[in-house]
Amino acid sequence: MGACTITGGMFSTDSYSTVRGVDKLIPVDVYLPGCPPKPEAVIDAITKLRLNKQIGCFTTNHKFRVGRSMNNGNYDQRFLYQPPIYFRDPY
Repeated sequence: MGACTITGGMFSTDSYSTVRGVDKLIPVDVYLPGCPPKPEAVIDAITKLRLNKQIGCFTTNHKFRVGRSMNNGNYDQRFLYQPPIYFRDPY
């Protein structure tokens, strides 16, 4: 939402740490220009999204596939929350 997500804004240089526009990362259904976008533009974008949802088609061809989850529930215990040391029982 806004000019910075569409074009990259003032950070739109060719750099390893920035990407010009969010549409290079995720599919976009409606572009909402402005910095900040006007309330009328937000309402118009929501209306377009609702109409496209009712029709069942969008202007962009989404390339995402629905697949099985790779998560098997075996987590590395080091990455789970551990309370600070002064709360632990030293024995």
